[in-house]
Amino acid sequence: MNQLLCSILLFLSSTACLAYESLEIDLDSGITMNVTEFQGEGKTLLLWLPSERGFGQGYISVALNLAALDYDLWAVQLHDSYVIPTSRNSLNEVELEDLVELIDKAKQQGFEEIFVISSSRGVLLSLKTTYLYQKLNKESDILKGLLIFSPYLIKGRTEMGQDAEYEEIASFSNLPVYMLQPQYGTKFARSVEISNQLQNGGSPVYMHVLRETQAGFYMRPDEDLTERDIASREQLPQILDEAVNLLRFSDAAKLNTHFAADDANSDVKSRSSRMPRLHPFKGDKTAPSLALNNLQNQMSTLKDLEGSVVLVNFWATWCGPCVEEIPSLSRLVEHMEGKPFKVVAVNIGESAEDISEFLKSIPVNFDIYLDSDGVAVRDWKVYAYPSNFLLDKNGQIQYAYRGALKWDAPSIIDTIDSLLE
Repeated sequence: MNQLLCSILLFLSSTACLAYESLEIDLDSGITMNVTEFQGEGKTLLLWLPSERGFGQGYISVALNLAALDYDLWAVQLHDSYVIPTSRNSLNEVELEDLVELIDKAKQQGFEEIFVISSSRGVLLSLKTTYLYQKLNKESDILKGLLIFSPYLIKGRTEMGQDAEYEEIASFSNLPVYMLQPQYGTKFARSVEISNQLQNGGSPVYMHVLRETQAGFYMRPDEDLTERDIASREQLPQILDEAVNLLRFSDAAKLNTHFAADDANSDVKSRSSRMPRLHPFKGDKTAPSLALNNLQNQMSTLKDLEGSVVLVNFWATWCGPCVEEIPSLSRLVEHMEGKPFKVVAVNIGESAEDISEFLKSIPVNFDIYLDSDGVAVRDWKVYAYPSNFLLDKNGQIQYAYRGALKWDAPSIIDTIDSLLE
């Protein structure tokens, strides 16, 4: 009895030590990929790509239990990395080359094998990424297979009464696939159809039906789950462990290299149209007055910046997207050094003391104005944060954007440069 108790205590002690941490991996494109890392023994990496709706919080317990089974797991926070909102088409913004480089980075860290996990529209991204990696690294066999939930592989919109058309990449899949299909999900009724599509490229496909379970059961909070959902989530680490062992000993088919994966990360738009872009301003182009104190308690106005292209950014420290875009704003200022370009960040309703404290952790290289009473917010008709207005040298509003952006993206810089000419 005492020996059993000691064993239980040792087990609890060891599992309590399991944790996760955030990694920032710099890529050649200039993107910093944010990754939540769950450490295992350093041999097998589970590379988990989010769905178009992100991860949620429920996956963390699954990841921790997989780490307890000696798997390393990287949850790739694509929406944070690209500063994009969660939405149906959000993953169209992700560059395949960035994910290919991320796999290379993982290989350089010494992992012996990699399995990619994804769900819903994230499966499309994982298929294209693994295809492109193999196409560019013909001698590498580090990718062993795909673990997918409720895959959404339909191309475009299917009209009522019409047969669906599937994305072409589905028929070019060559890696072994383990497909988990919750019974209560929109993809369940099409399980065989989806499996047949994936097998067209030579992929061996194994299907696992999760009875009486809702789609997304591994991501949702407990209060949104049934008892059966919770049971399926608790069983999931063991299911994935067995799936990995099955895929590990399944052979990949020969890769058909005639699919242009690097030109196909959207079923609707070309890559150039997916780049972050400012929108031409359609209102009265005459900029409202802006006369506010700065952090040094000195009065600052837009008139002080006549002759410069000015980006007016309305923000707050409590606004998550506002905070996310700050580093790219600072990088933009660095890029524009020596040119007549200024960023003016108008803070909404916070004290100079609170803002100064915030800037200790996230320093900036641009001016901050204090809209303590909300006067500028009303004058500029700002209803959401961040809101951005790009003014030409004559003080006319030429472009605007509501929401966060990657401000040092080439498409944004090109737009600003056009006003500097």
